[in-house]
Amino acid sequence: MKILLFSHVHNQNRLKISMIEFIKNMPKVELHMHVEGSMDAKMLWKLAHKNNYKLKYNSVEELVKAYKFNNLTEFIEMYMLGTRVIQSEQDLYDVCMNYFQTCVEQNIRHTEVHCDIRTYVDYGYPAEFVINALHGAFTDAKKNYGITGGFMPCFIRHLGNDVAQKDLELLLPHKEKILAIGLSAVEVPYPPSLFKDTFKKVHDAGIKVIAHAGEEGPPEYIWSAIKDIQVDRIDHGVRCLEDDKLVDYLVETQIPLTVCPCSNVALKVFDSLSQHTLPIMLKKGLNVCINSDDPAHFGANLNENMIGIAENTTIGKNEIIHMAKNAINGSFADQARKDELLSELSDYKLS
Repeated sequence: MKILLFSHVHNQNRLKISMIEFIKNMPKVELHMHVEGSMDAKMLWKLAHKNNYKLKYNSVEELVKAYKFNNLTEFIEMYMLGTRVIQSEQDLYDVCMNYFQTCVEQNIRHTEVHCDIRTYVDYGYPAEFVINALHGAFTDAKKNYGITGGFMPCFIRHLGNDVAQKDLELLLPHKEKILAIGLSAVEVPYPPSLFKDTFKKVHDAGIKVIAHAGEEGPPEYIWSAIKDIQVDRIDHGVRCLEDDKLVDYLVETQIPLTVCPCSNVALKVFDSLSQHTLPIMLKKGLNVCINSDDPAHFGANLNENMIGIAENTTIGKNEIIHMAKNAINGSFADQARKDELLSELSDYKLS
């Protein structure tokens, strides 16, 4: 009996290791990642000292501890500190290239990243500071690593529609360098409807639209993103399950939802990964994929998010592959690139 029990545990461990390796080696696409959220404590420390920006931390070890925040306020403070130590195009380029090196390690083949311009404009930098840094980084990532993707600036909700209008004016001359324009930051009480006229101009310019909705905000915010600003993709969207008609609509239209499990737990949307509703969302036929959001702050890149979900829920290899396909099809890559990525994923599945 003891031998049989040991054998059962041993087989379980083998399956767990097999799943981890399967996820790590699988070619992937990431659709929801904020550039500054990829900046770990060591990079922040390095840039602060390079730019003579005084930190309240006396060592990189203290800063690492501060990355283990206890609430949303502490997270926002650390995130904004990251924007402060970025003081040149080269700094932002370096942060982005550091993320691309992580992409290489994690087998991420295509990635679409968020970064607003308003924060840096308010610091006194031109909008081109962000646009040129990220465009340059993506150009070099494709050349050096074969990674494709692009940059998606976001309007900051709590600053209001007038500021969003100003940001759009700054962005439009560079629209060929922009993959999409989004809506992010504190969700409540700022529904997408407040930005309806600005996003009409985004659509008129031929630019894709995304929005954070249904993370802390109710299902009505997701409806608003769909009806008022006509999103091509929804970031988060986990609260859609509270509205059956919304679920039916999302299943019918297959609007992609970029879900970020470890972020959801860190920001108290769910108490634990085991309580995450991703398995339910998949069973209902929602078009979901897994992403990291702010990997350095939440201690989990894309692999760790996928592994965490696989280890703590009923999701298995078939569901992981299905969501990887969703990420490819939900991306803003051209069809030729999507076909390449789908072929690579298919070959991997069969190997």
